Amino acid sequence: MAKKVTQPKVNPVTGHLSALAVGVKEFVKPTRFTIQYPRERRWVVDRFRGFIVNDIEKCISCFQCAWACPVNAIFMYRAPNGKFYPGIRYEQCILCHFCVDACPVGSLYGTTISDGAFPNLESTIFKPEDMAQPPQWDDEAEYVVKYDFDENGNLRIIKMRKGEVK
Repeated sequence: MAKKVTQPKVNPVTGHLSALAVGVKEFVKPTRFTIQYPRERRWVVDRFRGFIVNDIEKCISCFQCAWACPVNAIFMYRAPNGKFYPGIRYEQCILCHFCVDACPVGSLYGTTISDGAFPNLESTIFKPEDMAQPPQWDDEAEYVVKYDFDENGNLRIIKMRKGEVK
C-alpha cells in the first residue's frame, strides 16, 4: 500500500519567527558551541586514544599487535638485529588501540595527539624507527577549551591558555 506524502502547510512568517526564536534562545543560553580550530583545541583526557609509540627496547617481536589489529594497519618490519618490529599505516589505522592492549610487555603506548595532516599518502606509513617517539606536530592552539555541564544541565565552557591546562 502506497501512501502519498504531501508538503506540510507552514506559514512562512511563523516559520521564520520560530527560527529567529531558536537563534535568540541559543544566543542567550547556548546548548552547543564551536571551537575556533586550530587557534583553539579541545581538551582531551590523559587516556585519549591518539598516535601510537613503540619502545623498541621493550619490544619482544611477538606479533601480538599485528594479530590484534582489526584493520590490518600494522606491518612487521625486519630490523638489522633479526627481530621484527611493528610499523603502522595511519591511512588504515582507526586508533582503536587494540594493539596497545594486546602488547604483553607494554612496549606500545598511546599519545593524546590525534589530529595530524599528512602531505601525501606515503607519509602516513610509520616504520619502526618513526614510532620510537611521539610524532612532531605544530600545535598552533593558543587556548584549550574544556566543556562540561553544571548541576542544572547548563553548558559550562572553560577556556584555558595552553600553559594553564590541568
